[in-house]
Amino acid sequence: MAEAPDLGGYEVVGRLAVGGMAEVYQARARATTQRSPGEPEEVVIKRLHPSFRNDTAYVKAFVDEAKLTVRLRHPHIVRTFRLFKAGPDYLMVQELVSGRTLGYMQDLLLKAGAAMPPESACYIAWCLLKALDYIHRAKVGENGATIVHRDVNPANVLLGVNGDVKLTDFGVAEVEGMMRGDAGALRGTVPYMSPEQVLGMPVDARSDLYAVGVILWELWASRRLHTGDNEADLMHKVRDARVPLLTSLAPELPDYGVQVVRKALFADRTRRFQTASEFLKALEALSRRAGWPLTVEALQPLLGG
Repeated sequence: MAEAPDLGGYEVVGRLAVGGMAEVYQARARATTQRSPGEPEEVVIKRLHPSFRNDTAYVKAFVDEAKLTVRLRHPHIVRTFRLFKAGPDYLMVQELVSGRTLGYMQDLLLKAGAAMPPESACYIAWCLLKALDYIHRAKVGENGATIVHRDVNPANVLLGVNGDVKLTDFGVAEVEGMMRGDAGALRGTVPYMSPEQVLGMPVDARSDLYAVGVILWELWASRRLHTGDNEADLMHKVRDARVPLLTSLAPELPDYGVQVVRKALFADRTRRFQTASEFLKALEALSRRAGWPLTVEALQPLLGG
């Protein structure tokens, strides 16, 4: 077994994931570790992959993500405590959410042929929209630019064992007027992209809302919305935005729920929900009509309660 890396004075508990440009570890502060205010003993350490240490573009992207997320404070967004450099390593200290990703839970349900309770799906989407409403309203920089996450997908949604629902990974987030990397580069997760995003067009907050619509459709339909034999095929399907109505796929779903998802997934973004607040109000109306709680109680069937 490979020796665990020394991560800037933190004791490594285990590796949680490896992504495109970073490795993610669960870690524990030692007695001598210099922690930032409010930082707990158990944390997540996100490390820029060693192969990218000398790549200025990757270093900048990693640092930019940290600088952005360290300013975000919301109950449905994973908190970043600080960024620091230890030897050759660039490290980000983040909140530890004990649980699994929504993607992991979704895969379990699909393999078991089981459906997520509709009220659970509604609450998860509502929490994501709360997070997006916050970041879309946040103003950063001297010009008060807005933020677009650009990669809202089940792998970037954490479900805590205590019922927390938190959005994470702002690695490809875009600050208005400050696009990182190559202009027009395809950044994000294709099946959850909006048609305009997969076409390489400029995106705004409505692209994030479209992604929530895809997630909600999939959770209620108990299947994937877009699949393809290869990435080109998948991109064409996302671009065409042909979305089956949930009436036959989820016959128990209230008709108002069918209409909410339909509005969220129009190819023409001017026909979709224009703001997270508008989408939130629609889900709140649905929950009232269906008698679904918009509290952690809605997740009890998933949490074993």
